[in-house]
Amino acid sequence: MNNVNVHNDEEIDHFRKENEQLKLEIEYLTHELNASKESRARESDKSDIRFKRLFNHLTDAVYYFKIYDDGSAGNFIEVNETACQRLGYTREEMLALSPKDIDGLETGEMKPIIKDVYDNDSIIFETVHVCKNGGRIPVEIKTHRFVVEGEMYLLSVCRDITERKNSEREIREAKEQFENIVESSTNGITILQDGKWVFVNKAALTLFDAKTKEELLGRSIYDMLHPEFHMECKEIVKKGGIHPRLYRVWTTLRGKEVHTEVVSIPTTFQGKDANELIIQDITEQKKSDSMMIQAEKMNVVGQLAAGIAHEIRNPLTALKGFVQLFRSGTIPNEMFLNIMEAELERIDVISSEFLTLAQPANSDFATVDIRDLVSNVIDLLDTEAFKKSISFVVENNAIATAVNGIGSQLKQVFINLIKNAIEVMQNEGTITITFKNHEGFILISVHDEGVGMSEEQLKRLGEPFYTTKQNGTGLGLMVTYRIINQHNGVVDVESKVNAGTTFTVKLPLIAKVE
Repeated sequence: MNNVNVHNDEEIDHFRKENEQLKLEIEYLTHELNASKESRARESDKSDIRFKRLFNHLTDAVYYFKIYDDGSAGNFIEVNETACQRLGYTREEMLALSPKDIDGLETGEMKPIIKDVYDNDSIIFETVHVCKNGGRIPVEIKTHRFVVEGEMYLLSVCRDITERKNSEREIREAKEQFENIVESSTNGITILQDGKWVFVNKAALTLFDAKTKEELLGRSIYDMLHPEFHMECKEIVKKGGIHPRLYRVWTTLRGKEVHTEVVSIPTTFQGKDANELIIQDITEQKKSDSMMIQAEKMNVVGQLAAGIAHEIRNPLTALKGFVQLFRSGTIPNEMFLNIMEAELERIDVISSEFLTLAQPANSDFATVDIRDLVSNVIDLLDTEAFKKSISFVVENNAIATAVNGIGSQLKQVFINLIKNAIEVMQNEGTITITFKNHEGFILISVHDEGVGMSEEQLKRLGEPFYTTKQNGTGLGLMVTYRIINQHNGVVDVESKVNAGTTFTVKLPLIAKVE
């Protein structure tokens, strides 16, 4: 019996120890559980703080509210500080309001938006918020619909789009102003893309005799552009760049010929390269210019006729006087004959120069080396220059010297210019002849050391029978200008009194200088 009791005491002692150990473990677990709860609470508090800080510092206004079964919206449940500051309410005032109290759209305008909100989990739309002071702010709202414990809520993030709306308004107004300018322009303004009209203004419709824009849009411009301009137009479109004052002739939809000046400007239309054409109708101007040219021609003819009458009448008067003397019995002597011969020679010179001036343009052009041609002229006139102790200096700075022209006519030009230079110089001096290339042209300058000319004299150069030489007719320069013009060149003159004169002939080269 005693042994049993001892055994029981041992067991009891063992159970007591186990119970104490278990108690310690429970206490430990309880402590750990409490510590975990406190940690979670602290983390939760931290999360709440971070969320509130983020919520209130968003630059967009944020609020959420409950949606009831009948589709109506409840008061705001929570709003951030941005929403309050933007609308001018306190948080307490905002929580007493609902979305309909701040929305500035009419009921009819809001209905489709409300329907989209209820039918979709998330949508983006634009509306207007009304501030406490009555001000209106355009906003873009992104909504998020969510359900908690069977009840529906809506979270709205509202962005102020005032600047965007202002920019859109400015762009819209600028576009309207531009359209008004384009449509009210008296010049035709069009856009050309892939050889077809893709835009035309009202003036262009009038210009091309079109009643509606549909008559022109999509139509090839080559149906209306005169064939002689087709290749040049295609080349311009291909190269791009701005091309001002292009002369173009068109045939309208009603068959009328229209003369225009065109400015071509590269642009884009609907994302593709295009050309904007500004077209000015110069048909009436061309008619006026033609009439003025015709009147000027008649004026020139009158001047020439008067000049011919004047220049030929003088020698004829002398000849007539001598004939009357001979008839009265006066015996002709050598002095009389020499005078008569000189007067007849003058009539012959005037007639020859007029014949040269009246010759039609010769299209039988050939390659002419202008440097060799001028050298031949210098050799021809060298003796005449030597008599007056005048020397020639040739400065050749030209690489290319070949031009397309009529050698005999160009030779006549430089005979006139160099002979004039010799005649206007006193004894001794130098005539400088310079060759140089410039942008596809050859420039030949003839500079003398004569007395020069005043500005008034320069203005009258080229007039028939106007000359600064004692025995000149003024027809030589007229012939020179006409020949150079027929060769697509120009003649420039620079002169100063007592400083000499420079005539510069500019002719296009056959090949462009590299």
